[in-house]
Amino acid sequence: MRLFVLAIAFAIIQERCCNIQISTHEVFLSINERQTFTLNVTNLNVTDAIIEFLPEHEDIVNVEPSLLKIEAGNNSYELFVDGLSPGHSEVTTGSEDDIDLRQVFLIANVCKSKALDVISKIVGWTFIISWGASFYPQIYKNYKRQCVIGLHFDYWALDIVGYIAFGAFIHSLYFAPSIQKLYFNRYPRGLIPVKTNDVVYNLHGTFAIIVTIIQCIIYEKGEQTISKTARIILGFITVFFIISFILLGVHVLPLLDFLYYCSYIKLVITVLKYIPQAYMNYKRKSTDGWSIGVVFLDLNGGIFSILQMVLDSHNYNDWRSIFGNPTKFILGIITILFHCLFMIQHYVLYRNSDYILIR
Repeated sequence: MRLFVLAIAFAIIQERCCNIQISTHEVFLSINERQTFTLNVTNLNVTDAIIEFLPEHEDIVNVEPSLLKIEAGNNSYELFVDGLSPGHSEVTTGSEDDIDLRQVFLIANVCKSKALDVISKIVGWTFIISWGASFYPQIYKNYKRQCVIGLHFDYWALDIVGYIAFGAFIHSLYFAPSIQKLYFNRYPRGLIPVKTNDVVYNLHGTFAIIVTIIQCIIYEKGEQTISKTARIILGFITVFFIISFILLGVHVLPLLDFLYYCSYIKLVITVLKYIPQAYMNYKRKSTDGWSIGVVFLDLNGGIFSILQMVLDSHNYNDWRSIFGNPTKFILGIITILFHCLFMIQHYVLYRNSDYILIR
């Protein structure tokens, strides 16, 4: 008898459990394009409930009907979303009836041209492949020589810290909805400035740097070691993280600002890591031990990285996204400048120089 009562109670609860779901939470469309999405309602026990769709930016996107009457029971409703102007807008919902709409929202990304969007993706993967492949000429050269003499250890010690710090920024913005919400609060019309190719770039780069560091440990290296200057810089970075974690814990430092500071560390390290190699080439009057293949691939990656940001900013009328991820933009500029210097050293200044080992 007790089991029978529990079964009846469970059935009643199920019957009264209303569930309202939207078919997609994100759409990509161009100006004047219309797409459809579906609202699925199950077990609704309210008669003639009204749901209102509220675009954050009415000049960017429009939803029809903006007021939707839903009937009791199980039903599906087709709605339309129209792209009006380029940008990003969240569409929330509201109702005076007692229904749960927490999962009923839509993020609309409106571009000027879908063809330009495809080109941007191709450019993005081109710079990732270029930057990713840039690690392997040096790794292969180290393996072939069984030696890392001529490779400045400061470069790699700083680089691994930079990639880890930048990874904190990239992965948080890409994977964490709570961080994305903080970003949209600051840049309400913008797009998340981190793409899938950025995530792949960071993960692969971290792996390749670890491989190179292992080579620096096991291969012949002469008297080379990490300089005192690099150790001091790494010490300052460690102190920065300790202080930042304390400020985060006492709610003085906003989380999004902390992540931006992490990305700025990558920016500073990128400048610092190239200087020792450029100076070593100057002192030795030689680029031997430093793969020119790295330079070509890195230079190509820097150019295409900036090109993707410019294409996206134009296509979504979102030039503020460059400020949303300033590290990526400035990183591309710095990469281009330093690798132009390395090419001048290799092909002009020290083209016919003999290899000189400094001890």
